[in-house]
Amino acid sequence: MKNWFLAGLLVGACSLAIGQSFDNDDYQLHVKCHTYEMQEAFFQANPTAKEQAASFAAQLEAFTRNFSETDRDGDPYIIPVVFHIVHNNGIENISNAQVEDCIRVMNEDFSASNPTINSVNDAFQDLIADVGVEFRLAQRDPDGNCTNGIIRTVSGLTSEGGENLKAISPIWDRSSYMNVWVCGTIASGAAGYTYYPSSLAGSFGLTNDGIVVRNDYVGSIGTSSPQRSHVLTHEVGHWINLAHLWGSTNQPEEESNCDSDDGVTDTPNTIGWTTCNINGESCGSLDNVENFMEYAYCSKMFTEGQKVRMIAALNSSVASRSSLWQEENLIATGVLDEPILCRADFSSSERDICAGESITFQDMSYNSVLSRTWIFEGGTPPASYEENPTVTYEQPGLYSVGLLVSDGNSSDTEVKTSFVRVLGQGFSSIPFTEGFENPTALDGQSDNVWYIEENPDGADWEVTSQTSYNGDRSAMVRGFLNDGLMDANLYSQTFDLSEVSNNAVLTFKYAYARRNSGSNDRLRVWISRNCGDFWSLRKTIQGDDLPTVSEDVNIEFVPTSQSEWEEVSINNIVSVFLNPEFRVRFDFRSSNGNNVYIDDINLEDAAFVTDVEVAAENSSGLSVYPVPAANEIRVEFSTEGLSENATITIYDLTGRVVDNLNLGVLPSGVHLVERSISSLAAGVYLLSLQTGTNAAMSRRIVKQ
Repeated sequence: MKNWFLAGLLVGACSLAIGQSFDNDDYQLHVKCHTYEMQEAFFQANPTAKEQAASFAAQLEAFTRNFSETDRDGDPYIIPVVFHIVHNNGIENISNAQVEDCIRVMNEDFSASNPTINSVNDAFQDLIADVGVEFRLAQRDPDGNCTNGIIRTVSGLTSEGGENLKAISPIWDRSSYMNVWVCGTIASGAAGYTYYPSSLAGSFGLTNDGIVVRNDYVGSIGTSSPQRSHVLTHEVGHWINLAHLWGSTNQPEEESNCDSDDGVTDTPNTIGWTTCNINGESCGSLDNVENFMEYAYCSKMFTEGQKVRMIAALNSSVASRSSLWQEENLIATGVLDEPILCRADFSSSERDICAGESITFQDMSYNSVLSRTWIFEGGTPPASYEENPTVTYEQPGLYSVGLLVSDGNSSDTEVKTSFVRVLGQGFSSIPFTEGFENPTALDGQSDNVWYIEENPDGADWEVTSQTSYNGDRSAMVRGFLNDGLMDANLYSQTFDLSEVSNNAVLTFKYAYARRNSGSNDRLRVWISRNCGDFWSLRKTIQGDDLPTVSEDVNIEFVPTSQSEWEEVSINNIVSVFLNPEFRVRFDFRSSNGNNVYIDDINLEDAAFVTDVEVAAENSSGLSVYPVPAANEIRVEFSTEGLSENATITIYDLTGRVVDNLNLGVLPSGVHLVERSISSLAAGVYLLSLQTGTNAAMSRRIVKQ
């Protein structure tokens, strides 16, 4: 086994960039897995956990060496599975069919019945193993209620997936279910990751045992593809105690890997592969490049030795693996029962649209639906019998959606009131001012400009009379009450900016106090030019830049004077946004922090900004010349303070970035930057300068 035991404490998967590898659809492939850095960071923060993992690793290795499987008469080890899909109503909210396809792929892989198995290199045909493990979606949840084994939770953190997903959608008892968390992207850049059983055997595993995977590596359909479909098979291999073929490191293709090992006798030592060279040789012998525990993205097989190692892990009590396939658990999780209809449910491609746009609905009912009837209030068509109908809404309003499903014997109905919000163009005109004096609830009803999509798992935006900058009320998020990471979004209806001359300006006041040094709350401002179909980030205030008071406040923060508020000005609302479908979104993320407040929101034409504001803007000294310019422009500006980070961005009139220059940290003083624009087509552009945390400043440039 060589270095297997010591290395095995650290890695349950991997993190590595595959150099510009693409699948058959020209999709750039991510590395299959990631955990080494996270596991090592966890051990560094929890030294006792590392010692505990070492003890469990030794126990599991001893058990594996002495393991002899009892006769099961060909019965597979059945593993109940639950998928936690964390999404933000985007394509990462994969369909039930894609999850079911993933189960199919894994079952083919673990039974050596996948379509490519006969094409394995002849040298390894005799080593191909039917592992004898079968995966089934749970039919009963931990409380005994009917389920389809798929849990869906809305969170913006789907784009920064990792261990945070396990707090957003908490684990189901790991002694009864294999937990899989699906997200939009993984923060590390990997396709998926998990841990070895020995690392999960302690208390850490009670809340973290399972696999995290990107949505586009789940199954072979939907957002994924056949070439990417075996990533979860790879991760399950780690989850039941397999290493990479080159051993427990995250670095394949290194000569030193020949001195490492994976603890399996029939897998040749190898440096590891990221390309599919099925005749590749390293370490003095032919390599098993088509193994599921390689990185080559031509995975087809497990070996008999790997089978023994995995079955041993499933028979060990380490990390409760031996509890999963016991008959009493299979009965409790319902995986031995025929699926029955127990719930009508549905989702949609969008919840908010502008009048005249369409929404596609998905039947998410379970299980064994044979027929369905949809009712769409305010929609065209008003009813449908399709599985996933598309409906157009012509008139603004809030509309309900209903679904009746049947399996031929029983039926169930789900009605969601105010499920679809249809926005009209130009709900409000400018100049616009909001002090939150009139709305008592942010529900978007009647004439309310601002609304929320309720977050049932944490504090959300609300109108408060506790404090304000002016008047009696403001909007707030009680971030002090949020445990862990939580997103709260405050949406506007549409503004008509079609009469704005060149630029619009958005200003607002906010107040916030940090709870302690571990706080990492974040306030972001987004704008949309198409009714919310796409959002553009215009301001991020985070970390040490967010507090408006100098001292930490370890109780709920409530500002008591105007001096505890700050003003933010956003003036890079360029011409492409000047239409009747303009919207604003305030996004506050809580992370061990405190309350935030917003008041005095103003939206106006930059041409009508007061002389005092114009003078203040001009005092920045931002100049861009010559106008017009042929091939080169000069940007002159000043910075204040000890140092400021500066970025120059050029946009075309559609809002697309055509040039970006990061100047890094600059000292206080006047700066002159020369920049070639010879590659730009003739026309008008907007140059934006961002220095430090100051509001971005902009100037028009004309390319001859």
